[in-house]
Amino acid sequence: MTSLHEMMRTIRRAVRAAIAARTAHHARPARPARPARPARLVRTHPDDEPIAKQLQEWHRRLNAERFDGKLATIAVRVSRRMRSRLGHYAPAQRGAPAEIAISARHVKRHGFEQALQTLLHEMVHQWQDEARLPLGHGSDFRRKAREVGITARASRAVD
Repeated sequence: MTSLHEMMRTIRRAVRAAIAARTAHHARPARPARPARPARLVRTHPDDEPIAKQLQEWHRRLNAERFDGKLATIAVRVSRRMRSRLGHYAPAQRGAPAEIAISARHVKRHGFEQALQTLLHEMVHQWQDEARLPLGHGSDFRRKAREVGITARASRAVD
């Protein structure tokens, strides 16, 4: 004769098996993963291409002079959509390559020399990204900004 304890164990196993079978039978099929959409491609306005080419050349020069040529060559574009920023560094994501955008409004209102300071600021963010440091204006950013000869904060408001 089997003990009550053994009978209960057998019943529990049978119930678990029945629940598992029922759950597997009624489970929804897994939804196929959606392919990641590539980031929307934003281009420099054709009228701003000469400025973008100059900024691209300055990226190459500043990289050689201030970063020992260690930064990757990335696109530098001029943005007519930027209203509250002077510039922006966007790391590579969702299939889109890393890029630096400089505000067309900033170049027009404050001049090319100030735009170069903004480019250098964004290049420090690029350095952070490539060094796998957190992006931001923390101590690593401030140290590197001083090292390359700029102030760590944007010193001009967008009018």
